[in-house]
Amino acid sequence: MIHAYNSNNLSIIQNKLALMFELAVLVRKISIDDFADKLIASPICHALETADPVFVLGKSANELMALVLNEQPLSVEINDFASPEYWLGYTLAYMQWYFNKSYATLIAAFPCQELLQHYFPYHEMDIRQSIDLFASRLKIKSSLKCLRMANHLSQSQLAILSEVPLRNIRAYEQGKIDISKAQAETLYALSKVLNCSIEDLIL
Repeated sequence: MIHAYNSNNLSIIQNKLALMFELAVLVRKISIDDFADKLIASPICHALETADPVFVLGKSANELMALVLNEQPLSVEINDFASPEYWLGYTLAYMQWYFNKSYATLIAAFPCQELLQHYFPYHEMDIRQSIDLFASRLKIKSSLKCLRMANHLSQSQLAILSEVPLRNIRAYEQGKIDISKAQAETLYALSKVLNCSIEDLIL
């Protein structure tokens, strides 16, 4: 399996994403799903997905969270909660690296509030035990469906915005037509609306 980036950066990104979720929820008092939505909509998301050194090595978790929220950094830099929110961010970062899927895809398949319900017993296990938990979710929904849901669009809305026939979108999501065989123009139109790469649609 091809991972999202070199494993040398994995622990750094895990720690930073974990702290971002912890600070946002426990200090800034933002709901975990709201913060996830803001993260996905932010350029910081792509920077973490690709291990961009400007952000991964050059910014603290506090600074990254502030960029996501378009606010000033907090006066605190690091919390020591070892919280469920920390575990969630740590796990999401690992799954993004392992499956080479966007955070939008992962969170659409496994919304954060729902993932928190698995804190017990998974936080006590090796993180690799969570791979099957995510693998089963990612198989349930197509990439197109995950990305569409992450963008809060119905199938009809996506069809209108992308000018791709509704029947095709339904067939792609149900696996009746292999989306990787779609015309380049179709994939491009869908990726533009869903703010993703063509690779995100066909993986």
